[in-house]
Amino acid sequence: MKKIALLLVLFSACSNANDNISGFYLGGGVGTTTFDDGGAFDYTGTAIDTDDSTVKFLAGYQFNRIVAIEAQYTNYGDITVNHPFAAAYGIKDVAIESSAFSIAANLGYTFDNGLRPFGIVGLGSLKSSTKIKNYSFNDTTGTFHYGIGVEYAPRALSGLAFRVAYEGDLFIEENVYHDYGYYSYSDDYAMNIGTFYAGVTYKF
Repeated sequence: MKKIALLLVLFSACSNANDNISGFYLGGGVGTTTFDDGGAFDYTGTAIDTDDSTVKFLAGYQFNRIVAIEAQYTNYGDITVNHPFAAAYGIKDVAIESSAFSIAANLGYTFDNGLRPFGIVGLGSLKSSTKIKNYSFNDTTGTFHYGIGVEYAPRALSGLAFRVAYEGDLFIEENVYHDYGYYSYSDDYAMNIGTFYAGVTYKF
């Protein structure tokens, strides 16, 4: 009987712990934008400037100490591309504004002290708007969304949690070049746009 009672007490304690950890949360963050062209612009003399900020909004539900599901909207700001071919036609800079929506699993472990190291893995959609002088071209592509970070939820600030992380969207871009009046396709390039960011969430 004592063993059964002890098991019931332990089960109750674990249930209460999970009840305190689980819940719906909202949050946001700001960070710096990074971009890797996967070698697409090597040897072309192209200059890429990612000196812009990322703004991120997120919503999720944490089921237990390990698993949460998270939806995110990320605005990566502008990436400025200066290509010699464009410059020859008087186009100094090409601005590419990118934003992404993703749904991913947040997998980690919430310790009793409030620390939670985690990884992000899921799928997303990246929308890019390219602005050249008075013209704008839009494109949407699927992405693999991933990331790694750490979160801290102080006991004194019930519901609030702070996180720092790197997250990115990996996508495949098919390079197209013009060859003797015909369009030909060359290699595919795995490109990555991401952000180092700091954020805050509130769990209801």
